Amino acid sequence: MSNTAQSHASELSQGFSLKLLAEGLGELDLAGEDDLLVMGICDDSRHAKPGYAMLCLPRSGDAASEYADAAAKQGATAIISVGLAVKTELPCLYLDSMQQAGALLRRLFNTEQAGAHLYGVTGTDGKTSVAWMLREALSRLQTRAVWSTGTLGWMRNPEDIRDIGNTTPSLLTMHAMLTQACLDDVHSVVCEISSHGIVQERIAGLDFKTAIWTNMGHDHLQDHGGYEPYLAVKASFIQDCASAGGNVIANADHADIRKNAPEYSCWYGHGLYRDDVDLAWEQELPGLLRLRSGDNEVVVEDIPLGDFHAENIASVALTLMTSQNIKLEELPALLTGMTAPPGRMQDVVAGYGQVFVDYAHTPEALERCLQAARKLTRERLILVFGCGGERDREKRPQMGEIASELADVVWITSDNPRGELPAVIASEVEFGMRQPYKAEVHLQLDRGQAIDDAVQALEEGDVLVIAGKGHEAYMEVCGKRVPWSDADTATYHLNAKHGLDSSGQEKSACA
Repeated sequence: MSNTAQSHASELSQGFSLKLLAEGLGELDLAGEDDLLVMGICDDSRHAKPGYAMLCLPRSGDAASEYADAAAKQGATAIISVGLAVKTELPCLYLDSMQQAGALLRRLFNTEQAGAHLYGVTGTDGKTSVAWMLREALSRLQTRAVWSTGTLGWMRNPEDIRDIGNTTPSLLTMHAMLTQACLDDVHSVVCEISSHGIVQERIAGLDFKTAIWTNMGHDHLQDHGGYEPYLAVKASFIQDCASAGGNVIANADHADIRKNAPEYSCWYGHGLYRDDVDLAWEQELPGLLRLRSGDNEVVVEDIPLGDFHAENIASVALTLMTSQNIKLEELPALLTGMTAPPGRMQDVVAGYGQVFVDYAHTPEALERCLQAARKLTRERLILVFGCGGERDREKRPQMGEIASELADVVWITSDNPRGELPAVIASEVEFGMRQPYKAEVHLQLDRGQAIDDAVQALEEGDVLVIAGKGHEAYMEVCGKRVPWSDADTATYHLNAKHGLDSSGQEKSACA
């Protein structure tokens, strides 16, 4: 997702005194007015309306004064500036930090009175799956609604998903969403917390009751100055939640999480017979998960394929035990038949052949995806993948090495090249592949053609994995988002290969 939070605007049910709003926060310049009522708030001048306050966030930078002027022309009656020297003739509240902005929005939206249990899920991989599965499990448990936010959008239910532009949306969006949750009597909200969301303090002023740390790997390192700063960012969210009295659910199988999560965290880990975790898990057969706590064990059946999904469900299980006081023996009823989100080892049901689409775009995720697929493979494991442009370059050769070691046939192709040349990205991926290649390697920069070639190569007993984009419905090329779907593309070529129409039916001889 984008590193810059999408803008938001929110109209208030009743006006709010700017004086009361500013009390104890920052410096207020009323520009000669005694007071004024704030009727709404926005963080984008294009959404300003008469009576609105324009929230100028640090991302505005040197353009903040221009945005303030634009908001004034739209009818805005006040400016709220966060750490910026905004020049404006409108009444202006100058705040020093995003923490003050969070406190202001708590006051404005009465966020602290929102009754929803707020869960935050962070980690390099697994955030979307854990958020999806936790929302599903909580929905089975509760008669009241459960929402989630993240890479897939703002999900009220699987049929009502709204785009929010970022894994972790803007500060204003978060507070406005929680207010809506309160109005709709929502029981819980599960939020994916990205490293960018933490650094840009988009969650300031929010009270997370439970934080979940899934894993640590290599992603977004170019934005944080390396792995150690990236790790510190993730750890800061976990530690802040713990310091505020929240529960922490942490993966004991990652050494860096062990070192950086509070000692009194609730731990889950792989391997049934261990005494250093609160909940142990083991996947003995595909689709079957065994959970153990103390001397007791239960079995959860019919879960999505892949050890990583088993691990994700284990984190959900421990979260339910700690946050909802669910007993171990109650878990199978809540977790059996759990589904996976779109694009996470998603089975492409078309034609004849086993094809999976997965969002794996980090070395760790690609490795686990291929390991899961290998267990289903009787003959060859075929892979189509690429690496994103203008993102962490260090992972490209790492992913190339993993691909050539774990797959039998590999197509290197394009994946959101953005402003980079696809051929350059592909060469950096190929650089990590050991010579002579262990796998059969092909280079086809046209992703559609690469998928077609791989589908044509599929034989009985083979498994094809198309990795990197998962659920994404676009390809980012030179500043534009071009419509794209790995699943739809694979479906088309699978059906065409076997003489089926777009619905998967045999074509009529008279057509």
